[in-house]
Amino acid sequence: MKIAINAVSAKMGGAVTYLTNLLCCLPPPESTLEFVVFLPPATAERLKKVAPNIQLVPTAIGYARWWQRLWWEQITLRRLLKKHRAGALFSTANFAMFRCPVRQMLLVRIRLYFSKTYLETFLPKYVFKSRVAFRLRRWLCCQSVRWADLVMTPTQAMMDELRVYADVPPAKALVNFYGVAQAAGDRPPRPPSEETPSRVRLLYVSLYAEHKNLTDLLQALPLLNRDGNRKFELVTTVNPGWEGASWTSTHKGDIKLSRRRDIAPWVKFMDPLQPEEIRELYRCADIFVFPSLTESFGHPMVEAMAHGLPVVASDTPINREICGEGAVYYSLSSPEDLAARVLCLASNAGLRAKLATAGRERAASRFQWETHAQHLMDAFIGRDAGIGAWKHTPPASRVLRRRKLGDIAS
Repeated sequence: MKIAINAVSAKMGGAVTYLTNLLCCLPPPESTLEFVVFLPPATAERLKKVAPNIQLVPTAIGYARWWQRLWWEQITLRRLLKKHRAGALFSTANFAMFRCPVRQMLLVRIRLYFSKTYLETFLPKYVFKSRVAFRLRRWLCCQSVRWADLVMTPTQAMMDELRVYADVPPAKALVNFYGVAQAAGDRPPRPPSEETPSRVRLLYVSLYAEHKNLTDLLQALPLLNRDGNRKFELVTTVNPGWEGASWTSTHKGDIKLSRRRDIAPWVKFMDPLQPEEIRELYRCADIFVFPSLTESFGHPMVEAMAHGLPVVASDTPINREICGEGAVYYSLSSPEDLAARVLCLASNAGLRAKLATAGRERAASRFQWETHAQHLMDAFIGRDAGIGAWKHTPPASRVLRRRKLGDIAS
């Protein structure tokens, strides 16, 4: 059996992280499963070394205008499924094929379409045309959910918000945590110091976007550095000066804020880095801070926990679902509370050690790419059927397939 994977939007950030790790954990050639992956050329170049049963098909359609991509996913991809004789389709980025001729799984991974915080805080700042385009994309995502045979989200909180806008019955719903590459390298993560450090290295890893809420962190720095006996330095890839941040409504304000005399000496911005460079940042940090207002998952929090870093995160349902007892939480959009939590953590070696231990254990036990891939295959192909034994049923039997999915889910 051959499974097509639509990953044309995996250009950078979490989408590339997801695809890279998923391909490493797919069933091997002896499983009789084959995979054909449609992805951007630059991402294909990075993923040259894949298993023999995985075929990479580069396409630049992910960089095209939305209506061109819509045509490709509804018309061109339909022809490609027939050409490659694919028996199933996994659409990895929010939009599915309507009336798909084969069984289809959809991964919904952009929470902004359904986040009350984003809809109330940021969307009104855009011009009418942009707001209409945003709502059109959300409508297309909801229609995609309708036509998919199975809908997957990386967290329960994401699934709950999706269900406010789209009907996702239990029979076609799958909540499946992403994985994390466990901390490894030529030296282990630094253990929390038993002494209160005179310089505390804060780290925030992500790509710049409005909902990443860099503003809270910048405004907290002067509050943290009022005490002359201890200084807090921030290193972050959430860079408002990065060229990819120019579309946002907040980057100019954050650039101006970062240049204030009481902030500029204590912050170092970095552009997007390679995975090995990011791992080095984790190893050198003391505390990981995650002030994001809304996420579908939050890869950096899991990576930080895997490296044994204590985490301070904004108090949102998804952050609590991901970090559990591996983090302390501050009141949303309160730089004062953020500064207070960081100060408390920096002054309490026992708490830092407790969070580091809880975080490492949580990352190791809950977030495994192998487990994610296995759950995906179990739900998509069938847990009871032997690998390669699943056959697609005609579109007229869609109700029967959903009943089978319900049996699998239960």
